[in-house]
Amino acid sequence: MLINRAYRYELDPNTHERILLAKHAGTARFAYNWGLARRIALWESEKKSTNAIEQHRELNVLKKVDLPWMYEVS
Repeated sequence: MLINRAYRYELDPNTHERILLAKHAGTARFAYNWGLARRIALWESEKKSTNAIEQHRELNVLKKVDLPWMYEVS
């Protein structure tokens, strides 16, 4: 017999932790939107798709050159 259990945890971050959580969420949102925009642009221009590994490599190069603020959270 399979029993599912759930646990709930309540976060109570202090001011510094709230800032860090907001930075993490903002960086994740930026990375997702950047990847989606790249896929759409590549599809519209070349009718070609890309995969996650290629996008990770592109984003890592971009982080080193144009987006050093992304290293604040990861």
